[in-house]
Amino acid sequence: MIRFVLCIAVSSFFSSCSYTNNWQGTSNSQVAQGEFKDLTGEQVFALRVPSNDTYLSYQFKETTGDLEASIKSASKRVFSKKIESSEASSVHLMNQKGTEYQVILKGNHASGSFDARFVSSGK
Repeated sequence: MIRFVLCIAVSSFFSSCSYTNNWQGTSNSQVAQGEFKDLTGEQVFALRVPSNDTYLSYQFKETTGDLEASIKSASKRVFSKKIESSEASSVHLMNQKGTEYQVILKGNHASGSFDARFVSSGK
């Protein structure tokens, strides 16, 4: 009985893990971007607002599988959506210097790309 419970626990642990194949990208406090194949699970990136008057520009593309993306701070959700093919926009951030925003990707065998960064204008 103990072996059975242990076997179920170990298999549940490994089946719930996040993994990504062919990940190519970079992230720092100002930029998070990458391309991926077969994202299953969740990836989280942290960005810090560099100044009191800036724009957070973002782009998400899904080519296969299911991909959900969100961008949020502790007090504000900027974006949260299931990506059907692509989404791109920017949001003006005022008086938030130093605030941390999280870029969260959740995938189920998803392939695609993303780019989130701070820019000086809303282009």
